[in-house]
Amino acid sequence: MSRRYFLRLSGVGALAVVFGAAGSEKLFAQVDPAYSSLVKEFEEAADEYDVPVSLLLAMGYVNTRWEMPPPEASAYKPGDAQGRGAYGIMQLVRNDDEDTLGEASRLTGIPEEDLKRERRSNILGGAALLAEAQGERPIRLGDYFGAVSGKGRRRLFKAVSGIGAGDLYAEQVFEVLRRGTYEKILDGEEIELPSKVGEI
Repeated sequence: MSRRYFLRLSGVGALAVVFGAAGSEKLFAQVDPAYSSLVKEFEEAADEYDVPVSLLLAMGYVNTRWEMPPPEASAYKPGDAQGRGAYGIMQLVRNDDEDTLGEASRLTGIPEEDLKRERRSNILGGAALLAEAQGERPIRLGDYFGAVSGKGRRRLFKAVSGIGAGDLYAEQVFEVLRRGTYEKILDGEEIELPSKVGEI
């Protein structure tokens, strides 16, 4: 699916938020209270499942450039490369070979339809999967490579095109962490993920 088509499906809102980086793992924002901040949703998920917010953000960036596609954008359709059954920013999968969507629902208690459609729920689901795959929390970000690539304690992510599609995917995620990145998403929110090169 082309990025243009994907972004068109995702819709456009009207939010203007500017983010800055702090010396800690937290990213701070000045947010219009009428809107939910994407970074705040990532921070909440990271706190809930005790995983690094920067790692979750990097995964979300590699997956969808922090956009939340509607479920129909890649609903599972056998034989259709675009219909791989990967949902949301965290690309939770439901197809004939994988069911990380169902596993995320089991881990979080969030219904599968909410995981598919609600950005906050989808991020919580991805954080829960990462925590389960990693097991004991390491000190360094680089020690999460196995969990991200699908070679962690539990092989929850092995065939997902977003989360855990192998070493290539994990290398892309860790490259984003090394160099840092910035994106203005479709609803106008500006997100900066500073380089974490010293923590990898």
